[in-house]
Amino acid sequence: MRPHRERRNLAAAVVAGLVCGGLWMLIATTILDVARPGVMTLPLALGVGGVTGLAVAVFCWRRGTSRQIWGRVALTVGLHALALPVAAAISLGATGIWPPPETADLGLSLDVFGVRLVGTPATVRLGVGGFVLGLLLVAIGDRALRRRGMADRMRRGAGRLFR
Repeated sequence: MRPHRERRNLAAAVVAGLVCGGLWMLIATTILDVARPGVMTLPLALGVGGVTGLAVAVFCWRRGTSRQIWGRVALTVGLHALALPVAAAISLGATGIWPPPETADLGLSLDVFGVRLVGTPATVRLGVGGFVLGLLLVAIGDRALRRRGMADRMRRGAGRLFR
């Protein structure tokens, strides 16, 4: 059996950078479109996506086995996808302050602890989809990066505490 080779994977870094950059463009657009309509222009969106994508690509372009590299990519993208529900919640709260006319008759308004939340179906889908995708990718990445035999070692170590 050949030993595992530690190498770098440029494709994994590029995929992670592109996906996370796109997610942050979506997050920034979701929040700023409600809070300050017209502020989010194409150059600003590309700047946010480019800077975030470059930072993520540099983070994911480290040595490791193929399983470690792609597990790190899945974990990174999953954690960034989990920011989508936060952006949707901020957008819903901001929409309650500045409700757009197209949400007046959708029935998506809700009062929670005195805060009026108003949303569009797209914002709700974005939040739910980001949550599901984020949890799935974090679970896959965690499973790929988890060392084998860790549960046995933890069980043996915990047994010493109770003797």
